[in-house]
Amino acid sequence: MKKNKQKNTILISGANSILAKGVIEDLIKSHNIILIYRKKKPKYNFGSFCFYIKHDFTSDKNNILNLAKKINKQFKVTTILHFNGLHDFSTFKIASNFKFRNVFDANCLTFINLVKLSYYLNIVESVTTISSVSSLEGNKGIGLYSSSKSALNNLAKCAAIELAQKKIRVNTIILGHINSGMGEQVKKFLNDRQIKDLELKHLLGFGEVKDLIHSIKFLIDRKKSRWITGANFYLDGGYSA
Repeated sequence: MKKNKQKNTILISGANSILAKGVIEDLIKSHNIILIYRKKKPKYNFGSFCFYIKHDFTSDKNNILNLAKKINKQFKVTTILHFNGLHDFSTFKIASNFKFRNVFDANCLTFINLVKLSYYLNIVESVTTISSVSSLEGNKGIGLYSSSKSALNNLAKCAAIELAQKKIRVNTIILGHINSGMGEQVKKFLNDRQIKDLELKHLLGFGEVKDLIHSIKFLIDRKKSRWITGANFYLDGGYSA
């Protein structure tokens, strides 16, 4: 691994999605990247300024202090980006305890442990998590996912209050429908009329990966967003208007 000492480092959890891939490909131009993965190493090759660490934040054997020591030896992490977003389209009729734990562990517990990790890393300035407009409403088949994202929104606000003493900013991007990754997968479950209705709810149409990239860059920039913390940053093309 070839580290650029002139670049700050972003630590990212949940980097296996196509959407995350697009974001990382841009961020790595100006940052070193650490990708934390639980089981499968991300399948994408992001080049020599990307470092991979296998660590399970949902395990009872999760040792945050050892992980922090390992990272601090080589890097100065300024930003933590929580990208985890496990979807489960089970209705309540077929939902199970296992599915509930799986979704909430991935979407919420990983965030809690990343916040815990920020206490032990050297110079973290910001923590940003990716939520969803699904956190704001209910619908058939998204109960587990939407409730986990709603919980995530509140966890981020609590973390912002807790980490303010360390001057660490914590913000949430509430994301609308993006024409990439899961956004494209969701369309497979919809007919043409439903897709059209969904697009109309987004007053400015569906978003693109570049829209998310611009928002992340703004929120992790210590000069441009130095006075923003505990915020729900709506990036939804007017969906929630």
